[in-house]
Order: sequence, then structure tokens, then C-alpha cells
Amino acid sequence: MGPSPLRVIALCSSILGVFFLAKSMTVKTPKYMLHELLRFKVNKSRFFRNYIGQKLEAIIGFVFLLFGFGIQIFLEVEALGDQPGRSYGLTNWWVVIGVTIGSSGAIVVLLNKITRYFSGKIFVELTRFMVETHRYPLASDESLVLELGRILRVPREDDDTLESYTKRVMDRMKLVAAQGDPKTGRRSSF
Repeated sequence: MGPSPLRVIALCSSILGVFFLAKSMTVKTPKYMLHELLRFKVNKSRFFRNYIGQKLEAIIGFVFLLFGFGIQIFLEVEALGDQPGRSYGLTNWWVVIGVTIGSSGAIVVLLNKITRYFSGKIFVELTRFMVETHRYPLASDESLVLELGRILRVPREDDDTLESYTKRVMDRMKLVAAQGDPKTGRRSSF
């Protein structure tokens, strides 16, 4: 395979895609995190605007990578067709693309399920640690209880109160009721 302008375009597109994906990775800047840690006033609207921008950069990066790798796959299949004694026509090109897209999609679905499973497990373990170590009053944080219940697949019943649902979630987490001070629960903003 000799040099080709398409190959250069594909590599440049892949480099652009990696750049945009890498740029979209950081959601919070260190300065924002320090302000939040020290409870200074933070500009949440700017953070949200940056978050949207980073999501768009991730999409742009993905499109550039898809375009670059698509051209490279096309060039590889064309090079196979140029070999003596072999004839790979348009039919085989679509087979290669179909198998590539199908297997890539299956890998994405599998990795997404694995990632969601382990991130939920880690979230529950970290929450258990915070409740047990710092005596965080879990019942005072309704949104956290509902999120834990969703992750642990604790069904909500019609006659549930926050206390009864929290007890079932804590039972599923194998927690004993924390007798923490409600004031140490949520952080107040100044």
C-alpha cells in the first residue's frame, strides 16, 4: 500500500477526534473544584454551559474518529481487492462494514452494561462507607435514598413512606441505622 491522500485525511481526522475527546474529559476545572471544596460561591451556570460544551466536543470527537477510521477501513478493504488472485468487490466491502459495525455495537453494549454494573456497585459501597464512618443520616437525603433504591432494585410500594423505603434500602445495603446528627448530613451553603 502506497501513500494516499485519503490515508492522510483519515489520520488527520482521527487525530482531531482524539483531541476533541480528550478535551471533553474534564468536567470540572481544578479552580472550580477548589472553590466548591472551600465553599466559595461558584458560578453554576458557567459550569453547566461548560458541561454542555464538553458533551458537544465529545460528539464532535466521536464523529471525527468514526470518519477517520471509516476511511481507513475502506482503504484496507480496497487494498485487499488489489492483490493478485483475489477479487473483493463491493459486496465484500459491505460485509466488512457490517461485521465491523455489528461487532463494535455488541462490544459497546456489553461494556456499557459492565460499566453501569460496577459504577453502581462502587457508588453503593462508597455510600455505605460514608454512612457507617461519618454517621451520615441517610433518611434525611430523599434523592440519595431513591438513587440507591434504583441501583439496588428495591421496589417501591404504594404504601411506602420515606422511612419504610429507607429501611428496606438500608437492609439491602446491610447497614445498621445511623444515629447521626441531621446537621452533619447535607452541607449547607453560606
